[in-house]
Amino acid sequence: MTELSKTDFIIQCIETDILSDQMHELRDELDKDYKYVVGIAISDKNASALSVLEQVKIKGMDVLPEKFEAAHLMSSSGVAPNKRFFSWFRPVPVSGDEMFIRFRDPDWSRVYKLQIQVLLTNNPGEIVNVLFA
Repeated sequence: MTELSKTDFIIQCIETDILSDQMHELRDELDKDYKYVVGIAISDKNASALSVLEQVKIKGMDVLPEKFEAAHLMSSSGVAPNKRFFSWFRPVPVSGDEMFIRFRDPDWSRVYKLQIQVLLTNNPGEIVNVLFA
């Protein structure tokens, strides 16, 4: 089993304030020092269970189905950190590419900060061993 401390990865956070129940767009350039996206997670602190990821794209390509329920990417702090990520079985190759997310929370009731965490690595085989150990 691969040790987490010896694995080459970063967690890049993409954040925005959710100000209404309307559509919010997030764009961020992924860290150019990492070659693969292997997972995604959403902090469960504030987003409602009805939240929807209308679109998630990397390099203009959909990486999740449209209108994907955000609840599938959320987990509580009681879940081990390496188990919180929704992981792709085929890592998405990147090179400083843009990630685009269209998010909506139809059950919005107050302003909150949405945090989306993207797991990047140069060694997808090693990180998969950590995620699925």
